[in-house]
Amino acid sequence: MKKKCLIIIPGIPFPPVDGHKLKIYNLIKILSKKYDLHIVTISKTKLNEQEQDFINTHSYKNAHFKLNLIGAGFRILKNIFSPTPFQVAYFTLNAVKKYLKVNTESDDLVIFNLVRTAGYLPLLKSKKIVFDMVDLLSKSYFKSGISTSSRLFRLIYKIEGKRLLAYERIVMRNSDLTLCVNNDDAIALKPYGDVIWLPNGVKDHLFDYQEFDKKYKNSIVFFGAMFYQPNIDAVIWFDKYVMDHLNKDITLYIIGARPSRQIINLANKRKNIIVTGFLEDPYIILNSCFAVIAPMQNGGGIQNKILEVMGMGKINILTSYGANPILGAKDKEHFFVEDNALAMAERINDIFVSDENCRDIGAKAKQLILDNYTWDAYEKKILAAFVKLDI
Repeated sequence: MKKKCLIIIPGIPFPPVDGHKLKIYNLIKILSKKYDLHIVTISKTKLNEQEQDFINTHSYKNAHFKLNLIGAGFRILKNIFSPTPFQVAYFTLNAVKKYLKVNTESDDLVIFNLVRTAGYLPLLKSKKIVFDMVDLLSKSYFKSGISTSSRLFRLIYKIEGKRLLAYERIVMRNSDLTLCVNNDDAIALKPYGDVIWLPNGVKDHLFDYQEFDKKYKNSIVFFGAMFYQPNIDAVIWFDKYVMDHLNKDITLYIIGARPSRQIINLANKRKNIIVTGFLEDPYIILNSCFAVIAPMQNGGGIQNKILEVMGMGKINILTSYGANPILGAKDKEHFFVEDNALAMAERINDIFVSDENCRDIGAKAKQLILDNYTWDAYEKKILAAFVKLDI
């Protein structure tokens, strides 16, 4: 008989169109092999038929709660003088508390996905607890508060970062296991609880992706959710400091869902910037371009999209923010790391003229991902950790 596992998710895990959805989608598929899953989702939208079908297929019980913006605003106002992070207050609903009190008696294990769902931990502390931290958000917020181009976000990051720093440690101390995608973060967090490094994987089909269109051969690509502030900051930085120094025949494609107004304006300003928004198959452009960029200026954890394009064998030009979390990868062996804008422009221009001297970098990047960053590797590691804790 399978044990029962409750997983609380701040969002909808299907379809897997961004980094968070992809991770939680695969986590659900993996855990449903061993556990009867009880899935609770909280988001701003209702579930559509496809989303509900995915959750029904992989759970013995499930419930979805739609965030009410008025109620969320009220919770945040009440939280102004509290040490609790605003995002925790935002996702802690009375309706969910009531549901959990009467519907979780048979659940053996609880997984809190992201720190923002940990407001329900006091109700469930008698059970085995896994804190799916993903990123050390306090660290990310402090860095983002320094480097972001938005004054509003600078203030938000500063306040929220301080609250997160204390709250993350409290949650870890009250959990049996913490999962972290960044190895440096996992090492730093050892004093606060049992933590393992568990990086995300890459979709299997990308290792053998063959589609190609020569009209993109003079292009570079930035790939990521374009409503995510660190991605916005990265592209704004690239436009401000790098674009003017590139060969005029190079086109930048910005691929990612829900591009902000700032990003859309870049395409209005420059003829050699194209903003695509969400694409069903972005990989044909990625496979056809001559290089992929990730000039991250802030943020934390592993950027899933970097892992994907490395798995495709592409040449990547990154900043240290994007490169450092990828354990085992080395500058000039698996990608190029350029933190200086002029050096990044020069590197891109050199590859555009001739990529003969760096073709093996793409091949080595692909092998690194095949060896260390697959969903099969993820499955083996997480299930082994659960067995060790008898969960």
